[in-house]
Amino acid sequence: MKILAIMGSPHKGNTFDITQRIEEKIKQLGDVEFDYVHLKDVNLEPCRECFKCFINGENCCPIKDEKEKISQKIEQADGCIFVSPVYSMHVTYLFKSFVDRLAYNFHRPRYFGKYAITVAATGGVGLDETLKYMKMVTGGWGFELVDELGFIAPPKNTPFKILIEKKDRTDEVVGKFHSAIKEKKPRKLLLSDYMHFHCIRTVYSKLKTMSPTDYRYYEENGWIRKDVKYFYNHVKGSFFKERIARIMAWMIGRKIDKAIAKAT
Repeated sequence: MKILAIMGSPHKGNTFDITQRIEEKIKQLGDVEFDYVHLKDVNLEPCRECFKCFINGENCCPIKDEKEKISQKIEQADGCIFVSPVYSMHVTYLFKSFVDRLAYNFHRPRYFGKYAITVAATGGVGLDETLKYMKMVTGGWGFELVDELGFIAPPKNTPFKILIEKKDRTDEVVGKFHSAIKEKKPRKLLLSDYMHFHCIRTVYSKLKTMSPTDYRYYEENGWIRKDVKYFYNHVKGSFFKERIARIMAWMIGRKIDKAIAKAT
């Protein structure tokens, strides 16, 4: 079992200590290969917002740095731990830059069958907002988010000594994470899962000319076909939730058709 921790802190503080504790606990559950990517130590330049990865594909990115190396590590992992301290009510600039550079995964999700947990720590506020954003990222990229861990602790190397007690769920979450990767049970689809699939499938199926790379990606994966219900079949579905999502996607499709007709 291969686990990769993506570390968003500019130093080894509270979140590093927490992740090391997660590493220790998950290794006690079986044969686990644990690896780290410290974003502070890798060459990952800021996104230039040129949209080449969206329009022409991620291989056309003009920036040549270690993005592909990080992407390969994620591909090789069975599970990922996304870690960031809370800075100014959000993830750190390092973590946000990482998300921006791999933002094409929102258009062309690929990490299905991989599992994730998210970890955040704050000295006071912003924990819920940060974890909510990290949940959106993992889900949008295709990961199955097993659970999240949030901690409130004073930043290291500061005079702050106030510690707000919060239940430590590390053992529980690590156990769930390890079991999910090992057992690989069918994913129980929520309405939001169906909405995600059917809505973006509808969008890209109608933007063959405007967004050819996205269209081709969905076509090659067989997701354009109307009989396809989700990104993959190893799931527990719901007929009613799927029908609701199809209706909503159909309504979105009609709006897109009208917008295209008006534009042309």
